Amino acid sequence: MNNLNTNNQNKYAQEDFSDLDQRYASVESYIEKMSQGSLRSLIINGPPGVGKTFSVESYLKKHASGKYKLIAGHMTTLSLYGNLYHYRDAGSVLVLDDIDSVLTKIEGVNILKAAMDTKPCRRINWESPSGMLNKLNVPTAFDFKGSVILISNIGFGSAGGKIGAHLDALKDRSFSLTIANNSRESLFKQLRFMVMKKNLLGSFSLSAMQIQDILEYVESNMEIFAKN
Repeated sequence: MNNLNTNNQNKYAQEDFSDLDQRYASVESYIEKMSQGSLRSLIINGPPGVGKTFSVESYLKKHASGKYKLIAGHMTTLSLYGNLYHYRDAGSVLVLDDIDSVLTKIEGVNILKAAMDTKPCRRINWESPSGMLNKLNVPTAFDFKGSVILISNIGFGSAGGKIGAHLDALKDRSFSLTIANNSRESLFKQLRFMVMKKNLLGSFSLSAMQIQDILEYVESNMEIFAKN
């Protein structure tokens, strides 16, 4: 291996990630409290591709195994209501990963507000007629004692608009953590942290040299990636 690769290997392996270690320790602490029923909601912000979902799910497997559900992609308001019902018990955690379809509908946001409220009793109601609730054996009202995690890219790049405004309303009811900003330096450090400290590439059975080569390639081509 040439001197450049050797230097980069040492640089990546010995880098100080204490700031990110502390940030992710906070995420884990919050999730542990959720699994104990002592924390109601958490919003995790950060640009796409920085390991938000990977980290959250790893902590949930550790602290809330069998008591959580992670949903990514499209979701209807009725599905949100039903899933909150099924994860209504204290210590259960429902994770919504970039579910814009919920955040763009005022009905979905209002249901989340009820679930993430700071009131001693969080009562969630479904006032619209729906035969599906009967089929699913879900009542038209219930007390929610579980926890909600929202994972979102909102606040980065094209911030604002309807989704941004709704997310701001939910932030008032929640703990909120920002994993990284959208500068190249912050994003690449986040990537290095996830690869070197959190074993993000572990499932690919790569050698240490191959991992270092990938990071070196990314670092050398960041300007190209930023244009795409």
